[in-house]
Amino acid sequence: MSNWAEKRKKRILLLTGLVFVVVAGTILFFVFNKKPTCFDQKMNGTEVGIDCGGVCQRVCRDEIRDIVVWWERPFRVSNGVYSTVAYFENQNLDAGLQELTYEFRLYNYDNVLISEPILGTTFIEPNKRSAVFESGITTGSEEAYTAFFKVSSVQDWKKTDPNFAYSLFEIGEPSLTNQDISPRLSVEITNTSLQNFIDIPVIVVLYNQKDNAIGASQTYVERINQGESALAYFSWPEPFGDTVSRIEVLPRVNPFNQN
Repeated sequence: MSNWAEKRKKRILLLTGLVFVVVAGTILFFVFNKKPTCFDQKMNGTEVGIDCGGVCQRVCRDEIRDIVVWWERPFRVSNGVYSTVAYFENQNLDAGLQELTYEFRLYNYDNVLISEPILGTTFIEPNKRSAVFESGITTGSEEAYTAFFKVSSVQDWKKTDPNFAYSLFEIGEPSLTNQDISPRLSVEITNTSLQNFIDIPVIVVLYNQKDNAIGASQTYVERINQGESALAYFSWPEPFGDTVSRIEVLPRVNPFNQN
């Protein structure tokens, strides 16, 4: 074989090798240098942990302060029928829960369970004191003395819109009437935010002069547009058995369910 042919063969092999290296390198680059995402089961990009923190909506668990449950209590509605409230606080400024599963149990004076466990789900808004309310709990001939509130499971903590970290409503002066027979309460709620809200759960808690909760209820307001007001109404079939000294009104808005 001539020197010219030998050189030509070497050039072809060299070019073929270079093409193979470039193609293989390109493939390997895209395989092993994928753009970081918040769902790739790796700690990369701006993440603080695996798929959490940084630009991810999911908040890392070690960045979260636990929910504080300040009290839980049953309230007699009528003979053998109770409602119950767990009053809690989320101290995280910009993080909440889309879903929290909980359980209520009612006990008598002897610490004996007197009703079927009540299971429910709720959301947790950021930077708020709020409450969970359950009603229509039957205890037969037993009287409820204490309530136990247990968090069964939680979804991942997620970042929330900064606007939800602050008060969304202005609460008017509640009007409480007919206290000695069948109490009635109405209160005006004004939407001071920049959003419209629908199907707003509103919980009311009434306190005596020792600041102990003596009554509670929940209603729903169909709609409050930004800058507008609506009235919320509550009623009880029996008197509270004590003097009402303070009334707390708690409108709740799910920060993960807004357009």
